[in-house]
Amino acid sequence: MLAAGVLASACAFAAASAVGGENAPALQTSALVFVVSMLGLLPVLVRSSEYFGMAVLGASVARMLLAMFAALILTEVGNFESRPVWLGVVTGAGLMLLIESTVAIAILMSMERKKADGSVGVESSSTC
Repeated sequence: MLAAGVLASACAFAAASAVGGENAPALQTSALVFVVSMLGLLPVLVRSSEYFGMAVLGASVARMLLAMFAALILTEVGNFESRPVWLGVVTGAGLMLLIESTVAIAILMSMERKKADGSVGVESSSTC
């Protein structure tokens, strides 16, 4: 997830710079996306595999809300241009959502496959 955060941060910087943003808003947006992308590490703390998917969903929602709140603060309080900040935040947070969802699906599929392999060939004691 650290590499994904760096990639999302770089994409946020590129998107904010591409729309004519100055260097300061692009750097702030890039740093913002990197910081909120670290919320993707929270599902690692979940011990039960039953709740892993919900932990990923919760971290994703928290990241998006925090990113939007921080972008609002940057544009309203920090007096940065609105367009580069919002485009950078949406690009970076959207890319993190895409990467995190793909990785979570792969992990959950692997966990389900392991469960299915463990139950194959085991007969129930109630069958004759």
